[in-house]
Amino acid sequence: MKQTLLFSTFLISSFSFAQNYAVDQIPADLIKDAYAVVRKNEEKIELLKVDELKYTEDVVVTVLSKAGDNYVGAQANYDPNTKIDLFEATLYDANGKEIKKFKTKDFGDQSYVTGGQMYTDDRVKYLNYTPTNYPYTIHYKIITTNKNTLWIPRWSPIRAANLSIEKSSYQFVNKTSSTIRLKEDNFKGFDIAKTGDNNNLSYSLNNVLAFNEEDQMVGSQKIFPRAILASNQINIDGVKGNFDNWNDYGKWTFDNLIRSKLDFTPSQKSTFQNMVKDAKSDEEKVQILYKHLQNKVRYIGVQLGIGGLSPFPNSYVESKSYGDCKALSNYMIGMLDAVNIKSYHTILFAGNPIDIDEQMMYQQGNHMIVYVPLNGKDIWLEATSQTAPYNYLGDFAGNRKVLIVDEKGGKIIPSQQFRTEDNELFVNGNATLLADGTLNFNFSETSKGLIYENFSRFNQLSEKDLDVRLKNRFSYLQGISFKKKEFNNDWKNAVFTSNFEFSAPNYAKIQGNNIILNIIPVNKEETSVKKMKDRKFDFNIETGYVDEVFYTLTLPSGYKLPQKFDAITVKSAFGEYQLEINPKENNTFEIKRIYKQFSGTFSKEKYNEYVEFRRQISGYDNTKLILEKL
Repeated sequence: MKQTLLFSTFLISSFSFAQNYAVDQIPADLIKDAYAVVRKNEEKIELLKVDELKYTEDVVVTVLSKAGDNYVGAQANYDPNTKIDLFEATLYDANGKEIKKFKTKDFGDQSYVTGGQMYTDDRVKYLNYTPTNYPYTIHYKIITTNKNTLWIPRWSPIRAANLSIEKSSYQFVNKTSSTIRLKEDNFKGFDIAKTGDNNNLSYSLNNVLAFNEEDQMVGSQKIFPRAILASNQINIDGVKGNFDNWNDYGKWTFDNLIRSKLDFTPSQKSTFQNMVKDAKSDEEKVQILYKHLQNKVRYIGVQLGIGGLSPFPNSYVESKSYGDCKALSNYMIGMLDAVNIKSYHTILFAGNPIDIDEQMMYQQGNHMIVYVPLNGKDIWLEATSQTAPYNYLGDFAGNRKVLIVDEKGGKIIPSQQFRTEDNELFVNGNATLLADGTLNFNFSETSKGLIYENFSRFNQLSEKDLDVRLKNRFSYLQGISFKKKEFNNDWKNAVFTSNFEFSAPNYAKIQGNNIILNIIPVNKEETSVKKMKDRKFDFNIETGYVDEVFYTLTLPSGYKLPQKFDAITVKSAFGEYQLEINPKENNTFEIKRIYKQFSGTFSKEKYNEYVEFRRQISGYDNTKLILEKL
């Protein structure tokens, strides 16, 4: 008996030694550039039934500095369909010595969404620990069981900059008769071990070095490996489905989650019909009803139970005058249906431009909008905004692939596209330079496309806030004073026009008998990008646009340009630039500057070339002319 006990003790001691989380056991190359190191991340997903999915996380994270605190990730989301079966955590010091086993009181519990206009029954349980010493190590284990099986946790081992990974593994086990779809992204270039098939699948990846975030680097979904799984049989709040493709999913979504929510009464439909009875076209009807939506309702995210995927009924929005993106989009579609205009519920990823992946059907998207194909024209409506212009998605929802659904099925199409020439900022004005260096400038400024968003709220600001905003914008013009500030927001066409008149003392510098003049008074291109020796990732120019400044300049009497100005032209893969100064009558010159920036993804080898291009453009925009006194 004693021998057995001693042997058991030896096993325990050996096990404890094997689980050595001392910081000095981390390979040096994993420490470099890292705020934290994932010592172990074991994920296991078991699809036990069509309506039962078990998810186990066993994670050890060593935090090297305060900047790494957010990388611990010890939290579990739950809701009426998700139960937390286990949540335990242990703290170790830098030497790997156990300091504390956390108890129930050490875990916080709160709504998944705090603050803002959102209500949900999603909650999060989390380790509530404030570190006092660095480095430290947290070992936690979480087991949850979910009745909803539309979404299967995916493997995404590389999740953030400045985070290295010692060991990461993923196991999926299918114990149902369901067919499992699998999509692997960005595996090339990574030493990933894979075993099994779609029903019993394992991945592992070890010793991934931390990386630093780089300016304008492409999105992680295009760089780092991920495995995405989906089942053809799913359950959502007791509503079951069976589908393999986007068309079938769209039809199932409409039939099970949407159709019953289009519940306007005949009387309510009649009200909408009366609203548009004098409209001269179907498009005018859409405009009238969209304006009614904006005036009547406000956005509040209410996502309770299946409400995370299904809209609240139109009757609910009618009575409450609020709703989330799905409810308000559904309300808009219901109004259009009442006047016999076809429209579509449209699912997408809002925010950063991420496409709905059409290669494989799995749960995607975080937002809903309205798509109206009307007489050969595509109309897009953002139902959650009370101020958004008609047929304008902006960079929140434009330039990406989206999923439209109706009773016939689902289909992936491009949302509203904003090409380089659509995104325009145009300045047209007249300037007079005085002999003391003062510049008087009267000009209009028109913004369109994605540029519209940068200026469209100027007319909503208080005089005080507007003054602060304009002084910040024209901070390089010391002592600037405005004689005119007028704004016009064209709601139907998403065009914003500003009319300014200002005086800027000491704009030009007096140097002896000469005046030194910066030729571009507004909207100069500036750059802070720096060259890099060993860039690791390709880079992205998100938005293409056209920025044009056109104005006439009248010089003070008694001064002249000593020589003809040769036009400047620059052409590059990243953009184009043109600057002309043409003499006119009465000591007046016509200045024309056009800068086009092209969007796109470029190789890392081109980055320094891009930096040089930006510097070149900035230099030309800061061109200085010498005016000689006669």
